[in-house]
Amino acid sequence: MPSALPDDTRGIVDPQEMMRYVDFARYPAGEALDGLVEWFWSVAWSMPPGTFHDQQVLNHPAGNISIGTLDDAGVPLDPAEGRVYGVMSSVSNRHLTVEGWTVAARTTVGGLGVLLDASARTAADAELNFIDGLPGLTPGDLVAGVAKIGDNEPRTGALREGLESLVARRDPAMIAEAREVAAVAALAEHDRSVCRIEQLACAAGASVRTLQRLFDFHVGASPSFVIRRWRIIEAAEAARRASDDGNSWRGWAAIAAELGYADQAHLTRDFRRHLGTSPSAYLSRTTRQGS
Repeated sequence: MPSALPDDTRGIVDPQEMMRYVDFARYPAGEALDGLVEWFWSVAWSMPPGTFHDQQVLNHPAGNISIGTLDDAGVPLDPAEGRVYGVMSSVSNRHLTVEGWTVAARTTVGGLGVLLDASARTAADAELNFIDGLPGLTPGDLVAGVAKIGDNEPRTGALREGLESLVARRDPAMIAEAREVAAVAALAEHDRSVCRIEQLACAAGASVRTLQRLFDFHVGASPSFVIRRWRIIEAAEAARRASDDGNSWRGWAAIAAELGYADQAHLTRDFRRHLGTSPSAYLSRTTRQGS
């Protein structure tokens, strides 16, 4: 039976199709990781022999710390492995075959650097193993401990405990700075009037140069990239919602104006850069999939 659609589907390309194949859930970060981890998530699947599902995701401008039984090429892993993913500049694809599971922490936009204990830029568009990516963690023990648990919810709890112990060994001043960056970055997500880096810098009470430095370390991407990624995620989600109900589509020019773009051409340029396709082609695709 398909899973229920999550409340927040932003960034998931065709989430209804995904739910035909996977069991997906999200879990709270917990107080100790507040401001550093946005949520934990899990996915499990079991595909009939000879079948597969390719799932595309336009990732939020944040990191993911995961343990699971599938590598990026869709090759099953036994035993499970742990990986750290930084901010991805383009669409990610997961090739699901056979059966498997993944549990992960989705960091806040600003929470990755302190977990890495290094600049988040080192993980941008990259995949790191736990040994290289999470100093201070005993990766073998954590991965083995998570893998021996038989259900994704308690697996997620074990991953949470591992990250809590890691954060307890990080510099408190660095943790506080990461939480401040995450709070500023949240404005780019939730306030559509924020269209330029200067607005974020003003909200942070910092210079543009200082904000760029802070984002480089804690996020692994520039403030301008974060703003644009959220706007493109919103634009794609508007297209998906319109394909679901068939009556809410207002046109790309209206979407561009709502998201603070000077015109549709500027939205189209960013859309192609982030999603690798034009807005019209994306809308056509989602309409076909939703029919």
